[in-house]
Amino acid sequence: MKVLFAGQIPKDSWFPDANEDAFVLATDIGRVAVSDGASESFDSKTWAHLLTTHFVQHPGLSTSWLSDAVADYLAQFDLAQMSWSKQAAFDRGSFATLLGIEEFISHGTVDVLSVGDSLAVLLDGDDFIDSFPYVRAEEFQQRPELFCTNAALNTFFFSPDFFSRHHKTWCIKDRSSPVILCMTDALGEWALRHAQEGRPVWQMLAGIEDVLSLETLVIQERLTRSMRIDDTTLVRLSFASADGNDLPNP
Repeated sequence: MKVLFAGQIPKDSWFPDANEDAFVLATDIGRVAVSDGASESFDSKTWAHLLTTHFVQHPGLSTSWLSDAVADYLAQFDLAQMSWSKQAAFDRGSFATLLGIEEFISHGTVDVLSVGDSLAVLLDGDDFIDSFPYVRAEEFQQRPELFCTNAALNTFFFSPDFFSRHHKTWCIKDRSSPVILCMTDALGEWALRHAQEGRPVWQMLAGIEDVLSLETLVIQERLTRSMRIDDTTLVRLSFASADGNDLPNP
């Protein structure tokens, strides 16, 4: 696994530190995680960073995995120092997505975990192969399940069908130029909508090599109201080709 590009564009350029997206790149162990913190949350920025960090360290999600992540979040705050209104917001919880990518070189596969509406797209060169968890732009209109710091709101995680709904394996060993794009929802919805309209943007996204290029695209599409204004993250990953050689950077 190689990271060909990773960049973020905040929803408000005047306040880049308020960006609630997070990503962790651990290519040495074949893992990458992206998270989109929900803006209405108390402190989704911290929660997004914790979720991505926990995934790359321990990708095997379990009851203890989630409870440990929640405990780490709670340890960041002193309730006694909060106003009653902040305590109320804290108690409601912080929410975030989690998109986790893990490569299994010996099997020639990539596992994708997706909770929420952050999107992974598999390309072979510039050709679209699959996307997860959504395949159509309209799916972004539904309310996604999100990990929450309020444990009572994570009941979906304990459902017997959790992994069948939130996990997918992609076989990449027979692909000539496998690439995975990881995107938070504003960019993911925009990309799928363009593809449905017969104007695929996969080649454009696969060709982004610097943050300025991503910023130019995002700002242009926001100005035309084609892309929703939100924190935007794009990570582009390449993998070994079918002949076992690492792909060169484009």
